[in-house]
Amino acid sequence: MFDPAVAALFPLPLTTFEKYMFWDDRPEYPMVFAVRMKLRGELHRADFESSLNEALAAHPLLCALVKRTARNGPVWTLSEERRPTVDWNVPGVPIGSPRGEGIDLNSEVGLRVWGRQGGGVAEVTLQFHHACCDGIGALRFIGHVLAAYGMRTASAGRRPTLPPGSPEGLVRRGSFAAGGSWGRGFWANVRDAVRWVGRRSVILCPRAAAPAAAAPPPFLEMHRHIFDESEKKKIQQAGTRQGVKVNDLLLRDLFLTLRQWNAERESRSAKRWYRIAVPVYLKTGKDVCPSADNGVSYNFLTRQGNQYADSHEFLKSICRETDMATCRRRALMFLRGVQFIGRLPGGMPLYLGANRCFATVVLSNVGDIRRQFGAQFPHESGKIIAGNLILEDIFGAPPVRANTRAAFLIGSYAKRFWVCLRCDPRVFPADDARRLLSEYVACIKKTMAEATDS
Repeated sequence: MFDPAVAALFPLPLTTFEKYMFWDDRPEYPMVFAVRMKLRGELHRADFESSLNEALAAHPLLCALVKRTARNGPVWTLSEERRPTVDWNVPGVPIGSPRGEGIDLNSEVGLRVWGRQGGGVAEVTLQFHHACCDGIGALRFIGHVLAAYGMRTASAGRRPTLPPGSPEGLVRRGSFAAGGSWGRGFWANVRDAVRWVGRRSVILCPRAAAPAAAAPPPFLEMHRHIFDESEKKKIQQAGTRQGVKVNDLLLRDLFLTLRQWNAERESRSAKRWYRIAVPVYLKTGKDVCPSADNGVSYNFLTRQGNQYADSHEFLKSICRETDMATCRRRALMFLRGVQFIGRLPGGMPLYLGANRCFATVVLSNVGDIRRQFGAQFPHESGKIIAGNLILEDIFGAPPVRANTRAAFLIGSYAKRFWVCLRCDPRVFPADDARRLLSEYVACIKKTMAEATDS
C-alpha cells in the first residue's frame, strides 16, 4: 500500500502540536472531531473503498500508530494492517464504535469511517484524531478521497484533478517556514504570557444541571445553523462597511453571546475574563506538504466583560489582535510554550492533567470548503461533482476539552455558510446546546441587520 520512499520516513517523531493533542487526549474528553458529508447519487462502495485506500497511501499519518520510545519519545509508526475500514449500513442506522468516541492511538489509527446509503443519497462520516491532522488537513484528505473516486467514476472531461505532491514533506511538518524567533516581538510575547497567567478565563455556565438519568447523547453529536446566500452577503457587507474581516465580527458577536449567557447565571459576569481560543493556520506557500497534518497553533483572545461598552473600539481591538496572530506570527507563542513545558520531565502530563480552563470556548473558521480540498472539481451551483456523485453538504465541529465546554466551527459551502457547535454533554444537555447556538445566531443576525440599516 505504501510507497517504499514513504515507508522509509517512519518512524516519525511527533511535532509539538501533535504531542499536545496526544497528551491532552483522555477517555472523557477525547481529542477527536468529525466531518459529515451528504452526497447525491448512487455511491459505488468498491470504488469508494479503493479511493479511500489510495488517499491513505498519500496521507500516512491517518494510518499510523503512536509508539513510545525511551530515546525519541512518542513516534509515529505505519500500521497498514490496521488501516480503517468503512462501516456500511442503510440510512437511519446510528453510527458508533464499541470503543466509544475516543481513539487510542497506541492501538488504533486515527481515522474511522461510516457510510449510510439508500434512495440515491449517501451520508459519510469521518472521525479524525486531532494529533493526526487539523480541520484543514482533514478536508485535504477528504478532497483526495472524492477526487480519486471521481477519477474512477467520471466520464471523460469531467474528472477531477489532484495537484502533484509527495508525503515526504511530512518530515518538515511543524517547522514553519516563517517561524520567526524568540527575540522577535520579545516584550509582546512576555506581555501575552503575563496576561495568560494573570487572567483566568471564566468557565461557561450551564443553564441547569443535566438530569441525573439523562440518556447518553448521540455519538459525535453536533448542532448546526445554516445561513443562506443572502445572509452570507449581509455579513460580508457588514465586515466591509466596518473595515474588518468577517471572522473579527464573528469573534465580537461570540464574546457578546458569552457575556450575556453567563450574566443570566452569575452576578460577577461583567468583571470576569472571557477567552476564545482561535486556531491560526501557520502554513505559508513555503510549507509545502500535501499530506494531512497539523498546521495550526492557537491565538487566545481574552476580554473582560466590562470592556464591551465601546462596540467600535472593542471590534477594532479584536481586529488588531487577530492581525498580529497571523501576519506577525504571534500565534507561534503557544507552540513555544508547549515545547518548553514538554522539555520538563513529566511537564506535559502534569500541566494538562490539572483540568485548567485554557479557554471559555473555541471558535475555528475553515473558510470556503472547496478551497481546502486541494483538488480541482467540476461544479454545479457551487457544489462539487465527484464522478457520479454531487457533494450536497459538508460540516463538522472541533473537540471539546475539560472546562472548555463549547467548540464552534464556521465554514462555507455552496454559497451558504454555517455555524456548527459541539458542547460538553456532561454539562450541556442538547436543549441547552441548541439554545447557546441560537443565541449566537441571533447576535450574528443583529449584526447583519445593523449593517443593512446603516
